[in-house]
Amino acid sequence: MHQLIDRTAPRVIALLLGIALSFPWQLTGLFTQGTKLAIAASLLTYGLMPMVIWLAWKVGALDIPDARRVHAEPTPRIGGLAVLLSVNLTLLLNFNYSMELKGVCISALIVATLSFWDDLKELSAAIKLAGQLLALGLLMASGVHVHFATDAWWGLPLEYLVTALWVIGITNAFNFLDGINGLASSLAAAVCILMAMLAWHTGQTYMLMLSLSLAGAAIGFLPDNARYEQPARSFLGDVGSTYLGWIMAAIAVMGDWSSEGALKAYSAPLLIFSVMIFDMIYTTVARIHRGDVKSFRDWIEFVGRDHLHHRLMNLGCSPLQTVLVIVALALIMGFAALAIVKASIFVVWLLLIQAVIFYFFLSFLMLRQAGHG
Repeated sequence: MHQLIDRTAPRVIALLLGIALSFPWQLTGLFTQGTKLAIAASLLTYGLMPMVIWLAWKVGALDIPDARRVHAEPTPRIGGLAVLLSVNLTLLLNFNYSMELKGVCISALIVATLSFWDDLKELSAAIKLAGQLLALGLLMASGVHVHFATDAWWGLPLEYLVTALWVIGITNAFNFLDGINGLASSLAAAVCILMAMLAWHTGQTYMLMLSLSLAGAAIGFLPDNARYEQPARSFLGDVGSTYLGWIMAAIAVMGDWSSEGALKAYSAPLLIFSVMIFDMIYTTVARIHRGDVKSFRDWIEFVGRDHLHHRLMNLGCSPLQTVLVIVALALIMGFAALAIVKASIFVVWLLLIQAVIFYFFLSFLMLRQAGHG
């Protein structure tokens, strides 16, 4: 337990400042208010981490080293609990809970609670899927689902199906990328900042501040996780990665990303989340081709070292370089998403074709690496 805490005073100060900044002060300027919430959530996460790390040691929520793990010491794996608490405290004090936001927050808490239990005592794939479906039902019952076929009799069932595939797919895709120190939290912060920029671009004040609160909470976790010269003090764990993945995916569905047609409205979030979508599709196809995955249960439970971050490290990137490369890829696609919202249809198609070519090229590199691995 020598990594339990570094210095007590900065953590206590951060926690107190985070609580003070969480209160709804009346500030001028949209970005001023959003930045305040991001800083508050970041400080809260940083200040709460010693208590969460202590709890992990107390209840035995530790990631024990084995042949498929790269860390050498038992490490607390419920650090995402601090992220969850800071996000919800910030939201509770600053947001009027619409029915949609209630659905997002409660469904995310259901998924996080199940994942927390999974971090303590491993659950079967069937139980985890059942919990996600229950949360999904609550989310859609609160009115959070895509809208693109409202006039057709088959429209609502299809919208529900697409929403289910999106939310569960993004949640698990993000969870898959939580494989090296700093990656999941850095990627979550980048995605949330991109969504905040997109919200500002489309005049959605509510979504901007919500996204910045999430970004801040993810950033506050980095000092205890993104450590490359020393062991991480804590991992996000399923409680953190599934919570962040779920709430990001649900917020993307809540948003109104363009009033100029479905192509722009759905292309923008698709590009922002495209790195994790690509990783999920590539690894799934590769595992099916190799015969590693033959059922949905296999897909949920299979653990391999064939994700994008593994391939980049096999190409010679250090863990830090790998994180920076993946975040840079997300930013490249995210900036294209920002351009799409106000672009002509011709430019939209060019940007989408560019993204497809980019991911084909990335697939080629990954296949080349796999062939030499």
